[in-house]
Amino acid sequence: MVFSKSLTAEEFNPEIIMNSGQVFRMKKETAGADGMPDTYSACSGDNDVYFYLNKEKDTWDFACEESQWDFWCRYFDFDTDYTSYNNIIRKSDDKFLKDSLKDAFGMRILRQDLWEVFISYVISQNNNIPKIKKSIQILCDRYSDGIHFPKADVLAFIPEAELMDGTALGYRADYIKGISERVAAGMLDIEAISKLPYADAMEALLKIKGVGPKVANCIMLYGFHFMESYPIDTWMKKIISEDYKDYNTKDAYLDYINSEYPGFQGYVQQLQFYHKRKG
Repeated sequence: MVFSKSLTAEEFNPEIIMNSGQVFRMKKETAGADGMPDTYSACSGDNDVYFYLNKEKDTWDFACEESQWDFWCRYFDFDTDYTSYNNIIRKSDDKFLKDSLKDAFGMRILRQDLWEVFISYVISQNNNIPKIKKSIQILCDRYSDGIHFPKADVLAFIPEAELMDGTALGYRADYIKGISERVAAGMLDIEAISKLPYADAMEALLKIKGVGPKVANCIMLYGFHFMESYPIDTWMKKIISEDYKDYNTKDAYLDYINSEYPGFQGYVQQLQFYHKRKG
């Protein structure tokens, strides 16, 4: 079934979103030719969607199962007004952030499947995006149908040596197996953690073997949708040291972000991250 949604370029740009580092399973399927639109796809959990800009109707058209449409509306966070965030940024004196906004017009923070995003960001630690995508695809090919992410009760019973073989997971295989075993046994409830208050959810994540502060912040932002989360990786450290060097410490810089952009710090981070990597 096809669902249409009117979205401006400021409200939605899949090229920006899928290259922002927050998602590993959104891609361009076909590049438009002879007047045909570019077609994109996304897969999250058990849900699949294809979407493209319908130039005749000036809408974005999403093709998915009728029962999945609510999931995709939530996934793309269509209920949130990102233009209101942009208006605050435009009025700021932060040149780097305003340049980032111009570069990353159409960014949104996705609400991804909790299990998939959890394991994806365990894989992401000390890793780069092409290798992360490759490892995730190998897991899907080996232990699912090649499209959907394998479930915890499957990964829990894969020998660690097999998980490491040819997947480029390395030491992360131990973390993935351990987390999968706990989820499959009912000892770890990721959905329950996602419903806790921010501080409690962060504390619970940091108690899990394989989850450090950066991974926890990514899960909090891209899975649990705590928009106040502000993941700091090597790119963000570079931004703080090079583009915000007037702030003497990371804590002073974060005080600035938290005071000026409360409630959408994670969106600010994504704009900055995209701009710096592109730059």
